[in-house]
Amino acid sequence: QQCPDSWLKFTSPRSSCGKKSGARCDSLKITTSGASYQTVCGRFRGYQYRTPDGFNPAGTIETHYVDGVSVTYGTPGSRHHVYTYAAGVDEKTDTGNCPCAGFRAPPTFVGSDYYCESGNPGPGWIANHLYSSDVLWDRQQCGGGESTCCNPPDLPWFCKT
Repeated sequence: QQCPDSWLKFTSPRSSCGKKSGARCDSLKITTSGASYQTVCGRFRGYQYRTPDGFNPAGTIETHYVDGVSVTYGTPGSRHHVYTYAAGVDEKTDTGNCPCAGFRAPPTFVGSDYYCESGNPGPGWIANHLYSSDVLWDRQQCGGGESTCCNPPDLPWFCKT
């Protein structure tokens, strides 16, 4: 598995790619090599580290608004939202930090184009811990407060025209 140049490769406990240590936000630009497109489809898999907070409703598309992955198009200053994968703190807490579990809603520009899940079985959390036994955003092990987050039939895929 290769990682994008600006990302780090991790080999333990699972082979994966991630942002540089201490980086609050890290971007990966995927070019179309001039090809036109009408639809964007995809999925992400990730692992939870520490205690993500789901959405920051005060954030904007140009700032930190999610603990997770944001799929956008355009250039800085004129980005457009496609889809967001958010991570909540744990699966057992009634709020769990996911909107579908009754926690704070995403910013309005996200709308209903998001998926929120936790990799921490909970309740509670372990400081500086990588939760590697439950992959994020795979529609598996959705328990407790996040169970309604895993209902949409197309998950874990998104497809936007």
